[in-house]
Amino acid sequence: MGYMIGVDGGATGTVAILTETDGTVLQTAKAKASNYIAVGKDDAKAALHAVIHEVVEKAGKSLQDCTVAVFGLAGLNSDHDAEVYRSLIEPIGLGGELYIENDIVIAWAAATNCDPGVVAIAGTGSSAFGVNAEGQRVKTLGWDYILADQGSGYWIGLEGVRTAIKSWDGRIPPTPLLEAMVRHYKLEKAEEMLTYAHSPAFDKTNIASFAKEVSRCANEENDIAAQTILSRAGDELGQAVVAVIQRLGIAEDTFTVGMVGGAFRSGEYLTKPFEEKILATAPNANIQFARYPSVIGAVIYAHYKHGTLNNQLLQTLENSAGDLLRWKS
Repeated sequence: MGYMIGVDGGATGTVAILTETDGTVLQTAKAKASNYIAVGKDDAKAALHAVIHEVVEKAGKSLQDCTVAVFGLAGLNSDHDAEVYRSLIEPIGLGGELYIENDIVIAWAAATNCDPGVVAIAGTGSSAFGVNAEGQRVKTLGWDYILADQGSGYWIGLEGVRTAIKSWDGRIPPTPLLEAMVRHYKLEKAEEMLTYAHSPAFDKTNIASFAKEVSRCANEENDIAAQTILSRAGDELGQAVVAVIQRLGIAEDTFTVGMVGGAFRSGEYLTKPFEEKILATAPNANIQFARYPSVIGAVIYAHYKHGTLNNQLLQTLENSAGDLLRWKS
């Protein structure tokens, strides 16, 4: 009997879900990171193969009986990236249709049920992506942390650390971010950050982890400096969505803008400027958190591409997903 597989793979981990063709969830599996740019081709291949073999074996299925498999993968930004991922995935031996997309595509599916609309991701990295009624696609941000991931957890965390250092050396008034930085990075005193910041430990994920402290200082300690960082993040993310809307020509339409990622949980200091920026351009936009995690979006996208997406399928998928609905990418 045929089945569908959805995979959400990134720089911090990989998740797979296997469902019956009617949307009933049978099994899930997790593996290590599969972003080949972050971990290398060999480790990415190992993770992708491991997560597929595990979920298929747990479900008691055959690889060849797969009807549609959708892989939403971080680090897929060019035709070359797509070719690399295909070379890693095809040897698994899955039967049926195979679709390999950037992970923001499955986030869009999770947010819009594959209807015309836009999704914004603000996790460790940030990106915005949309599709209009004609099928035109537009993506902004998501060009790595050096070039463009404003509003992301990494960006917020780094701005938080930089602001703490500004406070330490007297360029701005005192801020709770300074004490939070010392505590978060287990330093004895603030000046130790001058050395720690150049150590291998101070990597992208570690920097992004400080975003939670920025949010806490903004919301619990009413810190203006932290609130300003979140407001700037919201404005940057809103600007990215507006660019997508304008390039798709949907400013006058009614559509969903889905929010995905932990940075959006920072509260109204971020979400208010984000929403205001979008509504000033697209007053009929419906801005909300994505209903499903991205791995479920991969299955929705599989049915969309297969021509079997309908309301009954979505209801069955939701009814059987259980705890999986709490896995917010």
